[in-house]
Amino acid sequence: MYQNDEDKLTDIVLGEAILALLRGDAPVSNASLIQQLQQMSAVEKDPARLRACQLAIAEVRNNRPASPKSVTHRVRDRDNITHLFTSEGPPDGTKKH
Repeated sequence: MYQNDEDKLTDIVLGEAILALLRGDAPVSNASLIQQLQQMSAVEKDPARLRACQLAIAEVRNNRPASPKSVTHRVRDRDNITHLFTSEGPPDGTKKH
């Protein structure tokens, strides 16, 4: 049950953003969802829906995992320099090379 109409509209906007990603055959991730919501809010004229977009963006940002499970390896070379290698990939939308 929704606490108020603003919560309901926020969930509706969030669902619309997810559907837009799916229809566009785009990957569904926190980053792509935030980007879609930002695009929707940029063209939104209705103040209530604009507020709902902003709340949905905040909700997605707040529900991200604090720290992805990553493994860090420390390797020292002959010159006693420490190199750090992590299991994390590049940020969304970027390439390693």
